[in-house]
Amino acid sequence: MDGLRYDRLARSASAAPVLHALMAAGAVGTSLLPYGKADGQAEDGPSTSMAYTDSGPGWSSVLTGVWPDRHGVTGNDFTGADYTRYPDFLSRAVAARPGLRTAAAVSWPELVRRGVLGPAIGRRVHYDGETDGYASADRRVADTAAGWLTEDDPDVVFVYFGATDEAGHATGPLSPAYAHALLAQDAHLGRLLEAIDARRSDPARAEERWTVLVTTDHGHLDSGGHGGDTRAEREVFVVLAEPGGPGGVRLDSPRLVDIAPTVLDRLGIPADPARGLAGRVLPRPTAPNPEWS
Repeated sequence: MDGLRYDRLARSASAAPVLHALMAAGAVGTSLLPYGKADGQAEDGPSTSMAYTDSGPGWSSVLTGVWPDRHGVTGNDFTGADYTRYPDFLSRAVAARPGLRTAAAVSWPELVRRGVLGPAIGRRVHYDGETDGYASADRRVADTAAGWLTEDDPDVVFVYFGATDEAGHATGPLSPAYAHALLAQDAHLGRLLEAIDARRSDPARAEERWTVLVTTDHGHLDSGGHGGDTRAEREVFVVLAEPGGPGGVRLDSPRLVDIAPTVLDRLGIPADPARGLAGRVLPRPTAPNPEWS
């Protein structure tokens, strides 16, 4: 969910009831992006280069599992991108296990056009939120992803929603428009979780265990906008939910680069130092819980 400030999400359950239920049944934590206009040398961050708190660097970090000093993207111009050396985690999964069924649906077309989501992915669908508006494009993303989860048998699905970022730029993250965009995205997520739950009624799918990760690429200033190195722009969150875990757990400073190794781990793909991933695998559940949904 692009440009989603955690404090706007966390302020009340009514702000995003589906996400709050997911957090209550799973785990959540926050961290600060280790890059910004003046903060490229932050602890545990890139050793040589900086990046703006923009979507290009943010989603590149999420998908590749490395920071901008490796994937090369420091802004939304994508200059210097090295997705050949550091591909997205769906492409890595297919390379390790060619039989995996991978799919991605996004409303920011640059994620496909610029190669952040690589051609090895089985299905790549992009709608144009920049031209059509993100409210409309996000609905089409949700329709597509829900269809995959209902009618097909994907193993890995990446879904991107952009309306919160659009509203943040237009009226700021404290505005009613931003709250409305968050509620809409929350409802889209609810549809996807319902589709996953419905799979359990099919005997052939009853043993499936789905891990759900929700994150954002950057925050927003109160007045709207991002790219700098304030806390409001750099704070990001990760929600992790999967069957069998305790509810309401606090993750210890989960980072964007932790998502790729966590996905690969849950797919049973062994860690390989040659991949050069900067992140760590987020912990599995340690106590029983009936359901996460």
